[in-house]
Amino acid sequence: MKLHIQNPPHIRSRESNQTMMVDVIIATLPLYAMGVYYYGGRVLLLGLTGALASCFADILCQLAGGKIPNIRDLSAVITGLLIPLLLPASAHFSMILVAAVFAILVAKQPFGGVGQNVFNPAAAGVAFVIICWPQSAFSYPIPFERLPLAVDETVRLVNSPAYSLSLGGTPNIDLLDMLLGNVPGPMGASNILVLLTCLLFLVGRRTVNLWMSAAMFGGAAFVALLMPRLELPLLTGVAYELMSGLLVIGAVFLINDPVTSPKRKIPKLLYGFCTGALSMLFRHIGRYEESLLFALLVMNAAVWMIDLWGEHLAHTMRRKHLELAINPPVSKPAEQDVGAAQE
Repeated sequence: MKLHIQNPPHIRSRESNQTMMVDVIIATLPLYAMGVYYYGGRVLLLGLTGALASCFADILCQLAGGKIPNIRDLSAVITGLLIPLLLPASAHFSMILVAAVFAILVAKQPFGGVGQNVFNPAAAGVAFVIICWPQSAFSYPIPFERLPLAVDETVRLVNSPAYSLSLGGTPNIDLLDMLLGNVPGPMGASNILVLLTCLLFLVGRRTVNLWMSAAMFGGAAFVALLMPRLELPLLTGVAYELMSGLLVIGAVFLINDPVTSPKRKIPKLLYGFCTGALSMLFRHIGRYEESLLFALLVMNAAVWMIDLWGEHLAHTMRRKHLELAINPPVSKPAEQDVGAAQE
């Protein structure tokens, strides 16, 4: 027998980190196309600004750490593309720049770079600018009103359905309009049908975990049923809660980050459920109308505990299976009928 020595990895697959990142980038393109349709070409400049700022900050950090930048690493591009989608189309370019730089310099590179960050960089960057500029972060342009390159006081900005829900009022918007994106809101989060299509694409490509997204929806719906904020039929109120804010885009792009989520199946389900439930709880008690990003960052910090519990659970289950294999249960012989024995 002749052995051939080869370098690892020895188990090969068509899937890789790069193909997964390309899939996510492709999934963001329909959201940018809809953004251009609703608000004009300014949307593309926001995405380009976020991507370039993230890549530039990422390269600077790698050079400062004595590393050679990896041009095939597209993680910074994804971070930069997601940031504008989580903010209004009227967001100032300075907000995008600050969010992108914060995402890379604070939430990613200090932990070791790609594959080692504890917090989702895009969520951390947008959460930071929400704290710094809450008025601008929660004021939205009206769909089909073209935005100028420089947004000033002449641009009409309104509140989103999430704001009405935070006040305990029913949004003056039909659920069908929310499905189609004809509502003011975050640039990439308002068109629910397009987001669900992106989710199906990523699931078909095996880039995201459908069950983790479903668990997140389940956790949010569970709290919405227990703590309704609207005087409407329960299911109608739940539908408004699930389709408002960043919940859907978070279930598609943020919750499925393979670096900041648990590794095993049952912990993934727990992580998704708790993120959705915590997001709804924060909507009740939090300061801001939209709280998914803060709930996600809290759960990111708890992933190590969920992983430890998952490993303990997996070890316990393996041990029980091994014990059953070594000592299979002995079935007791059927007791003979006394009457038949006497006969």
